[in-house]
Amino acid sequence: MAFDYSLLMGKQVRLDRGGPESRQGEILAVGIDYVGIYNEKDGVIYYNTNHLKSLTLNTKDSAESLLTQGNVAPLKIMEADNFVGLLKGMKNLWCQVNRGGHESIQGVLADANDDYITMVVNHELVTIFNFHVKSMSYGVKKENQEEKKEQKQDSSNEKK
Repeated sequence: MAFDYSLLMGKQVRLDRGGPESRQGEILAVGIDYVGIYNEKDGVIYYNTNHLKSLTLNTKDSAESLLTQGNVAPLKIMEADNFVGLLKGMKNLWCQVNRGGHESIQGVLADANDDYITMVVNHELVTIFNFHVKSMSYGVKKENQEEKKEQKQDSSNEKK
């Protein structure tokens, strides 16, 4: 029997206990094999529930929902029957696959089908098999450490 995430709609939860995929946020979308959460730092993140190891409900959190306070970023909350449907709906958008570690990647989602997605990342086409997509978010570009280093080097070279 699968866990019914819809029972926690609007509640503050932590998905996974630790590691790069772990995030805290408010549940705002639920499908057959995905759950979407929102937090101010990351925006809307959709998790493939096949990869979730745990869920923690914050019972002390009685604050009003972030959504009802009007703090949600101007991103459309996507819904679909399943996780692949979500992926297909993000086509041509700036996306981040997985939250951290060496499996995290950002770019424009060029294509999505039942088996894999294709992303444009730094002038390369990258294919990622859907089974390995633990989470997916869109619309927020985050600079990684390499990009920050390159920018520092460029600005120091310009000063010379």
